[in-house]
Amino acid sequence: MHQGGMPSQPPRDPRVLIPRISVITATRNAAANIATLYESLAAQTYSNFEWLVADGLSSDGTVERLRDFAATSAWIRFTSEADFGLYHAINKAIATATGDYYVVAGADDSFTPDALANYATACQQGSPDVVLACVMKGGRRACGFHPGRAWIGHPRAFGGSHSVGMLFKVDLHQRFGPYSRRFPLLADGYFLKTLLRAPAVRFVEADFVAGSFAENGISNVNKLQVLAETWQIQMLTERFPLLQTALFLGKIMLRYPAVRNELRRLRSTTRPELRPQ
Repeated sequence: MHQGGMPSQPPRDPRVLIPRISVITATRNAAANIATLYESLAAQTYSNFEWLVADGLSSDGTVERLRDFAATSAWIRFTSEADFGLYHAINKAIATATGDYYVVAGADDSFTPDALANYATACQQGSPDVVLACVMKGGRRACGFHPGRAWIGHPRAFGGSHSVGMLFKVDLHQRFGPYSRRFPLLADGYFLKTLLRAPAVRFVEADFVAGSFAENGISNVNKLQVLAETWQIQMLTERFPLLQTALFLGKIMLRYPAVRNELRRLRSTTRPELRPQ
């Protein structure tokens, strides 16, 4: 098991394909799903990539599976150590990346065989900072870039998915910092809004499906926290705080049945001595 930091890579061969792409995955007890992602990477038609996995001390055999994968695939590097959540793990992996660009993928996501090749082609056309591709979500194609709608929220501006569907220059994090630990569920949204509001950050849309995004992550379960983090992100990145607060309250009303059910679930799992009297 590799622990305490990603093992180093040999110097880059100048004859290899450009750019180099780092695929970033954070795992925690993902043994049941991770083989599909691995197989989709093993089937890539583009060879100049690495897969960096930051595991959070899994206890279900995830590390053993990663070790088996790495024994036959030199493009895999992984660690298994404690972390402070999803984006802390992603930040640690990005800090060790040898790629020019990176793409995040969840353990239960997958890539189409030409995904990295198509990303590389898009990167060679003007060296964009961010490449926005399409993904499959629940059997439908999801994509689109509408910066004029960002005042409503980052999901309205970015129709695809941060996982699988977006490629970023690694050096963006030298300019804008790591994913913020202030937003445990939506640090990607805050990072995207920060890039969108910054000068000289170039977004490019690419017309291809990069893969499938699994919609069973924690951000699809904790709806109340997602709403709260979205409001905070909007308050930090948009003008007119009263408008943003009104939008926040409107979203709560529209989603009230789901929010109510979540609150009931949370109350039912709260220790009796901590419940309101």
